[in-house]
Amino acid sequence: MLEFTGERVIPGLVDPNLFNEHLARYRFAARFAEGCRVLDAGCGSGYGTAEFASAASVVAMDFSAEATSHARGIFSRPGVHFLQGACESLPFADAAFDLVVAFEVIEHIERWREMLAETRRVLGPSGVLLVSTPNIAWYAESRAAAGPNPYHVHEFEYSEFETALKAEFPHVHIWNQNHSEAISFVSAAPSCDGVLDAPADAVPEQAHFFLAACSSSPIANTRAFAWLPSAGNVLRERQHHIALLESELEQKNKWLAEAVDSLAKVQKEHERVLAELDEHNRWAAHQDSEVEAARAAISRLESEADVRLNWIHDLEAQIADGSAEIARLDKTIAERTAWAQSLDAEIERLRARLAALEEEKWVRLGRRLGFLSREVPGNSAGNAE
Repeated sequence: MLEFTGERVIPGLVDPNLFNEHLARYRFAARFAEGCRVLDAGCGSGYGTAEFASAASVVAMDFSAEATSHARGIFSRPGVHFLQGACESLPFADAAFDLVVAFEVIEHIERWREMLAETRRVLGPSGVLLVSTPNIAWYAESRAAAGPNPYHVHEFEYSEFETALKAEFPHVHIWNQNHSEAISFVSAAPSCDGVLDAPADAVPEQAHFFLAACSSSPIANTRAFAWLPSAGNVLRERQHHIALLESELEQKNKWLAEAVDSLAKVQKEHERVLAELDEHNRWAAHQDSEVEAARAAISRLESEADVRLNWIHDLEAQIADGSAEIARLDKTIAERTAWAQSLDAEIERLRARLAALEEEKWVRLGRRLGFLSREVPGNSAGNAE
């Protein structure tokens, strides 16, 4: 299925009014197609080819391979051929066609002058080009909200369109195409005669679209044309539309009731979540308070730890000094102990010598004679003969 992008009309994927607006051009062109060799230049999705049933042959061409493939799959019939090609460079011999239609194509092409020259080349001496384009003034107004059509390269006002066509074709007749509401009086029996009274539609500046017939020969059929599609009965279509809208409104009211109920549930859930959030916020505030208290306690403990570390460092220094003093005292004690031990040894030696002296006879004789005292220093007991 060809995807609708807005570049071309696809039956079933666009609004019926929009589709009828485009299909009406092909119904208009069908009056020129009987027994002719027809080229539908820029055929798009191919819906217009079915309107040329009275033609001798139809070639429908589009630049898009996807579009021509879609058209070939749906609208093929004997005498109709679909092919891919560019309107600025038509792959056909001179005077190959009696009628060329190019509806809503010229505004899509940058080299639109080459397209006009090519259509004249492939037309026979009395052949006719039917070409349409939107009126730039109305089109810009109708798309004010959506903005410019991204697929349009150049849009025309009436005088520019007429000048461009007359630069290539000596005979040009332009119709104003309007999608108008009308009151119709149509015979129940088939009739070829009719009267169209539409004075307001003759003002080109107010037209929705321009549709022109261009030829190297005088154009015989310039009568006004009106087409009433099956969806053109305004009152009937409005009644159907009202019924559809009422059905849609009922469905939308049902959806609205469901949405209101869903919203109430969501609101209730929202309030529950808010209550939980409030509780979490209070818990978080309490946690924050405890964290701040913990931080204060940590700061106090860190301060105390710093004081105690300084005290420990001082104590370690004192211990180091005490250890050094102890080592010095130990050394002094060791030295004095060694000195006392050597002194004790010297005393013992002297005592031994004294004892030896006291045993000598000269000493005993001296004592008897009173020369020597019996008290000997270092010997409290004394000795007597």
